[in-house]
Amino acid sequence: MKRNIAVIGSNGFVGSAICNEILKFKKFNLIRITRDDDIKELIKPANIVIYSANNSKRYQAKKNPQVDFINTVEQAANIYSIMGNKKIVLISTVSARVQLDSVYGRNRRSCELMLDHSKNLIVRLGPMYGDANYKGALFDILKNKKVYVSENTKYAYVDIKYNAKKIVELLDEIGIVEIGAKNSIELKYLKKILNSTSTFEGPDDTQILVNPPTDAPNSHNVINFAKKIKKSYEF
Repeated sequence: MKRNIAVIGSNGFVGSAICNEILKFKKFNLIRITRDDDIKELIKPANIVIYSANNSKRYQAKKNPQVDFINTVEQAANIYSIMGNKKIVLISTVSARVQLDSVYGRNRRSCELMLDHSKNLIVRLGPMYGDANYKGALFDILKNKKVYVSENTKYAYVDIKYNAKKIVELLDEIGIVEIGAKNSIELKYLKKILNSTSTFEGPDDTQILVNPPTDAPNSHNVINFAKKIKKSYEF
């Protein structure tokens, strides 16, 4: 019998990648849900609900904390309240552990704390790359733009497709897991290897995973991706 997997935030960068992975399995029936849909109605047949609708824009969270709180914490609380006993897989961020001094990190951690960790799964993701995501420090470097973090920042970059695959593999798990690369890469090294003229200004934004999966890829794979993108597109 097929299991119904609902993905809230199915049009987003992470949500759409998860949907593509779910579609590879005949044992799953995918229910795509966006913020504008009737969530309560659409999740009724779901066995598992993957919640991937939190905004990923940290700068906006800092600029307007109240709006970010409404769009993350309040929204998550409202959605959790209509779930009943359904299992929730919350797509969170490593920032919920390493950036509790920021609005973005605190609000994402609040979304985690509202869930019963003994029944649900929280998946923390670090920095990602993929063909549908042309923003963030990596692309600022490619575009020779100013990067608003320290050049000493280290990111555990990983392909979004890997994260989506692992999330689907872990659907029956509970607790908190962190998914991403097994190591990290320094931004100033990326600048050098990509022949960028970017400058850096801001805090150290290092995001390294705790106990990444045993099959976690090398973060330096991002270099080949970046070179391919640089060659294919004009920045």
